[in-house]
Amino acid sequence: MNKILTLPVLIILSFLTLGNSTELKTLNETEYEKNLNTASELYLEKKKIPESILIKLVPENYTEFGIYYGTTGPDHKMGKTDFFYDTTRLIFEQATSEKNSEFYLPSLNLASFADGEYADVFIEYLELIINTDKEKFCESLSGIKYKNRNPIKYYSELNKCE
Repeated sequence: MNKILTLPVLIILSFLTLGNSTELKTLNETEYEKNLNTASELYLEKKKIPESILIKLVPENYTEFGIYYGTTGPDHKMGKTDFFYDTTRLIFEQATSEKNSEFYLPSLNLASFADGEYADVFIEYLELIINTDKEKFCESLSGIKYKNRNPIKYYSELNKCE
């Protein structure tokens, strides 16, 4: 008799756990992921991504960068779009074309993640930022989290920043 009652109870508990797992995923979602999802939805709806959301796409660490770059993966809902490339371009253009000072340091931080297939574009924007004002670049180094890694390290040495 106990075995007969145990099975239905286990089945019910497994359904409750599955139902709550989506809620738990939402609760465990970081602020970075929430912002990324908001930006993704706006992008898919072909709406302009506000600067306040765009600037928060700049990762603060390699974990966040992994999440951001993960949008290029074939299994990600954004994988068949140019979301990553378009939004990084928008971030860099805020610092270069638009001369938006709020995006200056975030653009340098974003450039510090230059690697792999997107490295060339990141470095082109980094060079554009530096060539616009080398002194400002050198003065900004203290605010760059990964300043002792390439390409930031390379360009700080090249420009004799101290």
